[in-house]
Amino acid sequence: MNWTADLVREVSGQVLVDDASREAVSIDFGRIIVKKPAAVVRPASTRDVANVIKFAVRNGLSVSTRGGGHSQTGQSLSDQIVLDMSSLNGIEQANPAKGSVTCQAGLKWRDLVNHLAPQRLSPPVLTNNLDVTIGGTLSTGGLGVASWRYGTQADNCLELEVVTGEGETVRCSAQQNQDLFDSVRAGMGQFGVITRATLKVRSHLPWFRSYYLLYDDMQVLLEDLRIVMGDERFDFLESWCTPCPQGLKQVGDARQAFAEWFFPLHATIEIDGKASLPSDNKLAGLKFYRHVHSEEGEIVDFYSRLDALFAIWRRAGFWEYAHPWMECVLPWQTTPLYIGQVLKSLPPQALVGGHILLWPGRGNASSVPLFMRPSSDHLMGFGILPAVPHRFVEEVLSRLNLASQAATMMGGKRYLSGWIAFDAAQWKAHYGDRWETVLHSKKKFDPKGVINPGFVKYE
Repeated sequence: MNWTADLVREVSGQVLVDDASREAVSIDFGRIIVKKPAAVVRPASTRDVANVIKFAVRNGLSVSTRGGGHSQTGQSLSDQIVLDMSSLNGIEQANPAKGSVTCQAGLKWRDLVNHLAPQRLSPPVLTNNLDVTIGGTLSTGGLGVASWRYGTQADNCLELEVVTGEGETVRCSAQQNQDLFDSVRAGMGQFGVITRATLKVRSHLPWFRSYYLLYDDMQVLLEDLRIVMGDERFDFLESWCTPCPQGLKQVGDARQAFAEWFFPLHATIEIDGKASLPSDNKLAGLKFYRHVHSEEGEIVDFYSRLDALFAIWRRAGFWEYAHPWMECVLPWQTTPLYIGQVLKSLPPQALVGGHILLWPGRGNASSVPLFMRPSSDHLMGFGILPAVPHRFVEEVLSRLNLASQAATMMGGKRYLSGWIAFDAAQWKAHYGDRWETVLHSKKKFDPKGVINPGFVKYE
């Protein structure tokens, strides 16, 4: 008998085997790898998740977990079972007095933000794209414009319910089953399936004010960022590398487009009320090239500020392009040299419909063991985020792999949400002295290698 028919009897949720349902989850945001599963399971409960894992173990199958499908190296794809966690999207309890909220892992961050907004509560860290799931970003780490102060989203997780690779349901936190807690946070779905999370929430002011600053010198930007992270005058910090194309120049045997690079910085504070003429001195002592603009609005609108950009990408067709993103975390001291060299060799048209992001941070903001980052007082996240037509993918991947290798040589660590082409030796080097812990946790929590196989290479 076909095993998909047996699987139907194991769960109370949906088991979908029609072509349309399987095709819908056969590609991820990266749009490079394609895998069509034999079955898509939309669980109705944690018990369903556990039963699917146990079924896979008994039948020698594998299970890939999928939330928003925002992976880029096929992590959320499978040719066997895709566990579509978006069906587990309930908000179970908000406790303002304790500063926490409990919800299911398939919930989108946007829905959590909207649920908490009437109480003037929000998670300390939010990703730029709110249409990804809680379980997905906790498994990756989860970076945002408040990470410089609060670390990753995984740092702001108090407790988890996890189904291990043997189908056991376990509650874990810093106080109980800590080894599992420390494995699944930023663990890339390798050790268990997060089904429920209790997260920190904080009170926020109702309005925001953003200062749009432009820098023409990266070293000056870095100096100012150290100042504002030190005195904490802003709540949110986000920056970019933006090209101003200059024409063509000779590079080897060919003429190549090149650019002069500028560095926008958006520095944002929360405020009690909207005021047309800000009287604060938040910009005192900063050496920006130009103060371009200031803007105020409701704080919830700030959280969704990039929705308009995503809408442009969709209208222009960029959302359907391939997204082989290369993101890394650099030590502060090598940041100017590394980014300067990368930008010098990067033709501005290589990004097509994408951009280059900068995430400044303090080195002690995160304590999540598997969120790998350099040892440095300050860190810089750097992301080349192209959207390219598929016919140019191989050319772009070659360029990004070189940038990835250079980041490692400069003491950086890859942020694992992007395109990762590591072999076993590179995975070992990435985790460094935590590699033995990774191997031990894999053997303990997913001994049959059922969950999300193929991404991390152990041999």
